[in-house]
Amino acid sequence: MSVNASLKQLEALFWVGKLGSFQSAALRLHTSQSAVSKRIAQLEAIHGTALFDRSSRASRLTAEGERLAAGAEELLALYDRVMSGSHQSQEKEVTFRLAATELIGMTWLPSLMSRIKECYPHLLLKIDVDHGGRLLERLNQGQFDLALVPGPMWGKLYAEVPLNTLERCWMASPTLAVPRRTLTVEELADYPIVSQYSDTIHARLQSAWFHRNGHLMKKNLQANSFFVVGRLVIEGKGIAQMPVPYYAQELRDGTLRRIKITPALPNVRYYAVYRRSMNHPLVRAIATLAQEMCDFRQVYQAGGRYRQS
Repeated sequence: MSVNASLKQLEALFWVGKLGSFQSAALRLHTSQSAVSKRIAQLEAIHGTALFDRSSRASRLTAEGERLAAGAEELLALYDRVMSGSHQSQEKEVTFRLAATELIGMTWLPSLMSRIKECYPHLLLKIDVDHGGRLLERLNQGQFDLALVPGPMWGKLYAEVPLNTLERCWMASPTLAVPRRTLTVEELADYPIVSQYSDTIHARLQSAWFHRNGHLMKKNLQANSFFVVGRLVIEGKGIAQMPVPYYAQELRDGTLRRIKITPALPNVRYYAVYRRSMNHPLVRAIATLAQEMCDFRQVYQAGGRYRQS
């Protein structure tokens, strides 16, 4: 009696080969590592040969494993096309995992969530908010379907849909008594600079800006969130690159003021990013919704209200 491979077994083979580990594949498939290992073992028993090279720590496909994984990818893509024949059937069966940065969570993410719910009322939406660097790492591990992050800080494995740009400028509390004239980068570097941790995308962009202009930060005060950075600046602890739309009210009432620097800070483009191997119609559709809803002028407040900057 011949035994045929199941779709779940082929799916496990494809994702272990794509992500390079049984653990990452298990996270992607919402199952346990032991379940993935069992499916691979069953598949190897069916084919009577090893599909992974177990002589190294990394989970690498053998030649036969690569041949079978290529066929599995075609079969899974065909399955996706069949299942996405109608939005109704698709949204009832899919849990969509969306990731976004803290700033997006404090501005237009709730509006996007409402829009997704309106378009896909039966879709189970799971949200994760963190800084962009960590989100990209977890996107690479297959933990998310789509990540909304500043960039570009990724490679050819990813596809992206461009969102809006974010205007930034250097800001400080009036109590810090920074001169009102235009400062040079060298003068700016003498002040305490407040930033998020060095593994965040904005911190990397800031470090690159200083390096490009020939100076290093002499005093750097780091915080673990965008919100904490803002509070430290408002309290006069240092100068920081701040999003202009989010702090428009504070700039108007004088709680914060712009610090003039030459050269000026460039705007930062945000993107909806996904792995090319996840080129699913629903992923592209929600990336397009994010493109439509992206508006950093919306400042989300307690009670579900928005303040338009």
